[in-house]
Amino acid sequence: MSDTTRSGFRLRPIRPSDYPQVREIYEAGLNSGHATYESKGQNWEEFRQKKIMETVFVAVDADDDERVLGWVSAAKATTRSVFHGVVEDSIYIHPDARGQGVSGALLDKLIDTCIALDKWSIHSWIFPENEGSAKLHLSRGFTKVGTFHHMAKMAYGELEGEWRDTDVYELLLPKPGEKGVKGTRK
Repeated sequence: MSDTTRSGFRLRPIRPSDYPQVREIYEAGLNSGHATYESKGQNWEEFRQKKIMETVFVAVDADDDERVLGWVSAAKATTRSVFHGVVEDSIYIHPDARGQGVSGALLDKLIDTCIALDKWSIHSWIFPENEGSAKLHLSRGFTKVGTFHHMAKMAYGELEGEWRDTDVYELLLPKPGEKGVKGTRK
């Protein structure tokens, strides 16, 4: 699928010139204290090495192709080759772009891209307090499969020094070679 246009925004693959805004949006998520255990953004090269670059898309303003409103990506869930079809998603939206359908469009794009790349499962690790992300994932057919308790200790923010739980959500996609078979996606 090529670039996707929606009311007020357009989806397209990331460009290196987008990365400063992508990192800024990521770091705004960090400031919430409910997005990730990480305490700072990566540089472009680290980002490129950790992400499956064919899955990285940005939402840009429909009138300004250089203004990034949000982004989505997948990364390998593990380095074990047998699990190459299992990925972990990341999705971050600029605070000014919330409530405009950007996150749903980005997640839909990621799901379609993962199917095209023969991935068979998308995992999302979400802090229980991040109700918006949980609702978004549930709306796309993800299922909460469990909670990891005391996953890690927060190194920053208002919960610095506290052990945090992490809920795990999963979306099963069609298995490779079974393109006509639906996964659990609704």
